[in-house]
Amino acid sequence: MCRHTGKRLTGWDHIRQSLDVIFTTRVGTRLERRAFGSVAPDLTDKPSVPEIVLDYYVAIAEAIDAYEPRVELNGFALEQADENGAVQIRVEVTEVATGQRQNIGYAI
Repeated sequence: MCRHTGKRLTGWDHIRQSLDVIFTTRVGTRLERRAFGSVAPDLTDKPSVPEIVLDYYVAIAEAIDAYEPRVELNGFALEQADENGAVQIRVEVTEVATGQRQNIGYAI
Protein backbone atom coordinates (compact mmCIF):
# COMPACT_ATOMS: atom_id res chain seq x y z
CA MET A 1 0.00 0.00 0.00
CA CYS A 2 1.26 3.48 -0.84
CA ARG A 3 2.03 5.29 2.37
CA HIS A 4 0.95 8.62 0.83
CA THR A 5 -2.24 7.73 -1.07
CA GLY A 6 -3.36 4.38 0.35
CA LYS A 7 -3.48 2.89 -3.14
CA ARG A 8 -2.20 -0.61 -3.86
CA LEU A 9 1.44 -0.81 -4.95
CA THR A 10 3.01 -3.70 -6.84
CA GLY A 11 6.31 -4.49 -8.51
CA TRP A 12 8.94 -1.82 -8.74
CA ASP A 13 6.73 0.86 -7.15
CA HIS A 14 6.43 -1.23 -3.98
CA ILE A 15 10.15 -2.02 -3.93
CA ARG A 16 11.05 1.66 -4.38
CA GLN A 17 8.81 2.67 -1.47
CA SER A 18 10.29 -0.11 0.66
CA LEU A 19 13.84 1.05 -0.06
CA ASP A 20 12.91 4.63 0.76
CA VAL A 21 11.48 3.54 4.11
CA ILE A 22 14.55 1.42 4.88
CA PHE A 23 17.02 4.18 3.98
CA THR A 24 15.22 6.89 5.96
CA THR A 25 14.33 4.91 9.10
CA ARG A 26 16.84 5.34 11.89
CA VAL A 27 17.89 2.05 13.50
CA GLY A 28 16.22 1.63 16.90
CA THR A 29 13.11 3.71 16.16
CA ARG A 30 10.69 0.90 15.31
CA LEU A 31 9.18 -0.50 18.50
CA GLU A 32 8.69 -4.07 17.33
CA ARG A 33 11.67 -4.16 14.96
CA ARG A 34 14.51 -2.30 16.68
CA ALA A 35 17.16 -3.48 14.19
CA PHE A 36 15.14 -2.33 11.14
CA GLY A 37 16.40 0.62 9.12
CA SER A 38 19.70 2.19 8.29
CA VAL A 39 22.40 4.22 9.98
CA ALA A 40 22.27 6.64 7.02
CA PRO A 41 19.98 9.10 8.87
CA ASP A 42 22.67 9.37 11.57
CA LEU A 43 25.08 10.68 8.94
CA THR A 44 22.83 13.58 7.93
CA ASP A 45 24.32 17.06 8.32
CA LYS A 46 27.88 15.77 8.44
CA PRO A 47 30.39 17.35 6.05
CA SER A 48 30.32 15.70 2.64
CA VAL A 49 33.91 14.51 2.77
CA PRO A 50 34.84 11.26 0.99
CA GLU A 51 34.83 9.26 4.22
CA ILE A 52 31.24 10.25 5.04
CA VAL A 53 30.08 9.49 1.49
CA LEU A 54 31.68 6.06 1.80
CA ASP A 55 29.85 5.61 5.13
CA TYR A 56 26.57 6.32 3.30
CA TYR A 57 27.40 3.68 0.69
CA VAL A 58 28.08 1.13 3.42
CA ALA A 59 24.91 2.03 5.34
CA ILE A 60 22.75 1.71 2.24
CA ALA A 61 24.41 -1.55 1.14
CA GLU A 62 23.93 -3.11 4.58
CA ALA A 63 20.28 -2.03 4.70
CA ILE A 64 19.53 -3.47 1.26
CA ASP A 65 21.26 -6.71 2.16
CA ALA A 66 19.38 -7.04 5.45
CA TYR A 67 15.88 -5.90 4.51
CA GLU A 68 15.18 -5.99 0.77
CA PRO A 69 15.74 -9.41 -0.82
CA ARG A 70 13.84 -8.39 -3.96
CA VAL A 71 16.83 -6.42 -5.27
CA GLU A 72 20.54 -6.93 -5.73
CA LEU A 73 22.87 -3.98 -5.32
CA ASN A 74 24.93 -3.15 -8.41
CA GLY A 75 26.67 -0.02 -7.19
CA PHE A 76 26.54 3.66 -6.39
CA ALA A 77 27.22 6.93 -8.14
CA LEU A 78 27.85 10.22 -6.39
CA GLU A 79 25.63 12.68 -8.24
CA GLN A 80 26.31 15.78 -6.16
CA ALA A 81 28.14 16.84 -3.02
CA ASP A 82 28.55 20.40 -1.86
CA GLU A 83 30.28 22.23 0.98
CA ASN A 84 26.99 22.60 2.87
CA GLY A 85 26.70 18.83 3.31
CA ALA A 86 24.07 18.20 0.63
CA VAL A 87 24.74 14.88 -1.05
CA GLN A 88 22.87 13.18 -3.87
CA ILE A 89 23.60 9.48 -4.39
CA ARG A 90 22.30 7.25 -7.14
CA VAL A 91 21.78 3.67 -5.99
CA GLU A 92 21.83 1.14 -8.81
CA VAL A 93 19.99 -2.13 -8.21
CA THR A 94 18.63 -5.09 -10.17
CA GLU A 95 15.12 -6.30 -9.46
CA VAL A 96 15.56 -10.06 -8.85
CA ALA A 97 12.16 -11.13 -10.23
CA THR A 98 12.48 -9.34 -13.57
CA GLY A 99 16.23 -8.82 -14.00
CA GLN A 100 15.60 -5.13 -14.70
CA ARG A 101 18.14 -2.58 -13.57
CA GLN A 102 16.77 0.39 -11.69
CA ASN A 103 18.23 3.60 -10.27
CA ILE A 104 17.13 5.32 -7.10
CA GLY A 105 18.13 8.86 -6.26
CA TYR A 106 18.84 9.35 -2.57
CA ALA A 107 19.28 12.87 -1.24
CA ILE A 108 21.06 13.30 2.03
